Amino acid sequence: MKEFMMIFIGGDYETNDMSPEDFQRRMNLWNEWVEDLKKDDIFIDGRALKNQSKMVESTGLSTDGPFVETKELVTGYFLLKAKDLEHVTTLTKGYPDYDLGGKIEIREIQAF
Repeated sequence: MKEFMMIFIGGDYETNDMSPEDFQRRMNLWNEWVEDLKKDDIFIDGRALKNQSKMVESTGLSTDGPFVETKELVTGYFLLKAKDLEHVTTLTKGYPDYDLGGKIEIREIQAF
């Protein structure tokens, strides 16, 4: 099995005016999706990311974000194991944030 990262783009909850009930319903969808992935021994780890960030350059200069020039905000990730990219692509069907404009980028993790 190979390892892959699903990078979640958009579907930002911090700027979305969501009721506590809607937020809880959405969290339940996330939990169900993770449980399905765990049942098949595919899920390794995953986390949501906060909007606050810091950009550090080689000069040591750092800038606080989020950054206006960033078109799409990375909101979280999953690490998964699967046989190939096509297999991981089929696993995206449970992603709860498509309706919020969310997208998923899938990248294979390079083994050295």
